[in-house]
Amino acid sequence: MKVPWISAVLAAMVGTAVWAVPAANAAPRPTAEYEEVQVPMLDNLYLPQTVTVNPDTVVVWPNDGRTEHNILPDKKSARWKSGSVKPGKSFEQKFTEPGVHGYYCSFHGAPKRGMYGTVLVKNADGTLPEAVKNRAPKPRADGKSRRLRVAPGQRIQQAVDRAAPGDMVLIEPGVYKEAVTVTTDRIVLRGLDRNRVILDGGYKLDNGIKVLEADGVAIENMTARKFTRNGFFWTGSTGYRGSYLTATRTGDYGVYAFDSTDGIIEHSYASGSPDAGYYIGQCDPCNAVIRDVYAEWNGLGYSGTNASGNLYVIESVWTKNRAGIVPNSGDGELLPPQHDAVVAGNLVFDNNNEGTPAIDAALLGSYNGILIAGGNSNLVTKNRVYNHKFVGIGALPNPDKTFWLSSDNVIRDNVVSDSGMADLGILGGTGNCFAGNTFATSSPPNIEVVRPCPNQAEPSVEEIPAGPFLEDKPPSVDYRKAKTPKPPKLPGMRRPLRARVRPAVGIVIAIDVDAIELPGKRFTAG
Repeated sequence: MKVPWISAVLAAMVGTAVWAVPAANAAPRPTAEYEEVQVPMLDNLYLPQTVTVNPDTVVVWPNDGRTEHNILPDKKSARWKSGSVKPGKSFEQKFTEPGVHGYYCSFHGAPKRGMYGTVLVKNADGTLPEAVKNRAPKPRADGKSRRLRVAPGQRIQQAVDRAAPGDMVLIEPGVYKEAVTVTTDRIVLRGLDRNRVILDGGYKLDNGIKVLEADGVAIENMTARKFTRNGFFWTGSTGYRGSYLTATRTGDYGVYAFDSTDGIIEHSYASGSPDAGYYIGQCDPCNAVIRDVYAEWNGLGYSGTNASGNLYVIESVWTKNRAGIVPNSGDGELLPPQHDAVVAGNLVFDNNNEGTPAIDAALLGSYNGILIAGGNSNLVTKNRVYNHKFVGIGALPNPDKTFWLSSDNVIRDNVVSDSGMADLGILGGTGNCFAGNTFATSSPPNIEVVRPCPNQAEPSVEEIPAGPFLEDKPPSVDYRKAKTPKPPKLPGMRRPLRARVRPAVGIVIAIDVDAIELPGKRFTAG
């Protein structure tokens, strides 16, 4: 298999020009006798969200993101819809009837929430039709918190739909074969037993719990497994918390926060995801922390595309993934480049697992511990990193549509060993610096001398070679069939029946990095 951007990467490294050449078998598209409007789909959004067109205009939705989407009309009477649109593919629809045509991606949204868009078609005389009414407001009733109890045989969704802000949905042990959507602010969903309250997607349902533009929602003490997309997913939220969660064998991410701020993900376990066990994306400032979590058997342990500002990935375990911790910049989401995250106090080892499910980015990043991929001004400190075939801790480019370089990152006071290419390394970028690390090998050699902190030196000519990163890696394994281990029995909340109801409001992320300690080699799961 050839990696399609190898020539671009090599050209960028040596300064030569690369010209796009149409595929030999690509047939020219006939000249259209109608207007055409493009609405690219990124990772979780249509861009632009609303377009105004003349009658008989064709709207084309190219998938420029990294995950599958669909386009479904929000009116049941509409006679069009797309199937699943994979990255690099597109869907088109001709609009003739004046009015407002809403649509959404069922994987990442719902009617009028989340990944939602609108085509506004003008009247024949060029005037605009009467605008649609705004969506119904979320319930805002405040009163004494209620506890809505769900038992096996009942549906979690029904309780969630009844809940008002401040309420808690309390779920008894059992297997619940449903996908739950939350659109109400400040509710708490809590399982009574982390290991025995199980949402099971049966490899047919999309998300275990999907929180769409609802603020302050907390999810606690439960397991999600076998969903085609994500275990636990927040999008467009201010205030979120996931505590004592287990996510395994999911088709995209385990625990996922997108375009959301003021969040905490803690005391959790994620395995068996092709993309990342834990993901925070498209936020600046994120005001978020991932702490005391465990990730194994994923494509990436942590991925943070364009996740910047007051963001901490700390005091957690990352092992047996294809790669461990990967802050990165990318074109599939807004707010690039990634910058100003802190990775501290983590135990990162043995991320060389060729038997996991893995998207292309995970294949590219394989065999590395902590890899800053096109990120800037990040701090990587007090991590113990060992036994990686490529690099223990590195700052390298991410060759997306834009060639993102890593610059001005600070790597200090880490203990790194047993790396095949280099314990510490860089490729491209400027201003990256290293100090106080314990290590045996580096690229360039004597990296703390040639790239000290602060670093004002010119780039070294002896950096990590790009070639091994671009070579073929063992292919992805179907997440449904991978030999992902069954999650161990994991500690849950103390006294979940009596513990107070705590929506995710008023979250302040203020981490004292100086107080974080270098971890030992002993570890426990989530």
